[in-house]
Amino acid sequence: MDKRKELAKRRKVIKRKKKNVKMFPFYRMVSWDFLFYYPIIFLFLTQVKGFDASQVLLADAIYTIASTILQLPLTIVVERIGKKHCLLIGNVLYTLSALIIISLTNYYQLVIAQIVYAIGYSMKQLCENNILYDSLPANVKRGKLFSKIEAKASSNYFYFDAISSVIAGIAFSVNGYIPMYLCFATCLIATIMTFKFNHTTPPEEKKNIKPVSVKTYFGDLKETFTFFKKSRRVKSLFIFNAIFMAILIGVVNLRSSMLKEMQVPEVWFGIIFAFLQIGAAILARYQDRIQKKLKNKTLTVLSLPVAVSCILIGFVGKDGFSVSSMILIIILYFIQQSVKGPYMGLISRYLNNFTSKKIRAKISAFKNLTANLAIAIFTTMCSILLKVTTTSNTFIIVGCISTIAIVLVLDFMRDKVGLEPEYYTDEDVKYSIRKPKKTKKVEKENDKSKKMS
Repeated sequence: MDKRKELAKRRKVIKRKKKNVKMFPFYRMVSWDFLFYYPIIFLFLTQVKGFDASQVLLADAIYTIASTILQLPLTIVVERIGKKHCLLIGNVLYTLSALIIISLTNYYQLVIAQIVYAIGYSMKQLCENNILYDSLPANVKRGKLFSKIEAKASSNYFYFDAISSVIAGIAFSVNGYIPMYLCFATCLIATIMTFKFNHTTPPEEKKNIKPVSVKTYFGDLKETFTFFKKSRRVKSLFIFNAIFMAILIGVVNLRSSMLKEMQVPEVWFGIIFAFLQIGAAILARYQDRIQKKLKNKTLTVLSLPVAVSCILIGFVGKDGFSVSSMILIIILYFIQQSVKGPYMGLISRYLNNFTSKKIRAKISAFKNLTANLAIAIFTTMCSILLKVTTTSNTFIIVGCISTIAIVLVLDFMRDKVGLEPEYYTDEDVKYSIRKPKKTKKVEKENDKSKKMS
């Protein structure tokens, strides 16, 4: 009887996990991020709610700062109350933030909405992929199967987001509130779907799991920071990622401000943003080919055009609205957005090289912390510039600064990243499962480089 009960319990758990896996692609399609939102949110906040461009960018900076500060406590919360409960709480807060934005009457409420959004979105990020991974069979094909399902779910979102962008642009030209109501509706659907997910850990096993303490988490971060300081390779990638992510994320609302400054009709906003999303979705599929083709030059080829494109956007935007200027602006926007697709996967691959499971999650957390800090600084700088000058001048200034920063960090990385495995120092491959063999010549060169640094 005991064996039958145990078998019945296992079958029940397997059935629940299969349900999670089956539902995940549909859930991700409506919940990865706000739909109907990004193409029109700048217009909504400036035209409908009456805020100026600098206030909108400052609110974005507050969101990023809140996400950075809250990452530690939210990680501990997830460990203590479980992924499903936190996913539900995250979606409720995520939906609430959309409702607050719809009913805004002053700037303080926008700040509150951004903080609520930061809490909700951060909790969702910590739980969603982990629930999928935990629901898959624990065998050698688990990672491959996870990547396949996650890629399908992400693709669903990108294409649905493209469609929703077109609808948002058209709807906004009719009534500014319609896209936000649609955004709120999709958030509500995602929250309802969250109730359908099952716990991946049986109640009897939960009792044996010790939650992560604050002391342990800080210890993990300290270990990662030590690795960051000593490994020239990881330090270079962290610095590069922080700067490049600041550019990629920081210019999102500047694009909308530029289109508004050029007096582009609102209905075009959704079509343009849909075109950009499709470009990112398509190019993301070719990240392996890009890496094989460009090899050590991959990060250079991806980053420099984005930085330089900011300068060009500023100069083109000065001429105002015309067919030729719009075509150039859309091409430059396309370059910026399409690069984002393959870059997100490639930087994770580079950082995970020569690492073990022990350090991988900590590197990911530290990468997010440094990137969020850089994004907050970049967005705040853009907000200050928009107070005193035009969007086109802001693009030129941040483009010049970004280009100089990218060139300097690429030069710094030249002898630290993209080397043959045997040329890395012992600290670079400290957590590698298979240590690369080094010749005497390589050991002498590494000792020389250590002394120089």
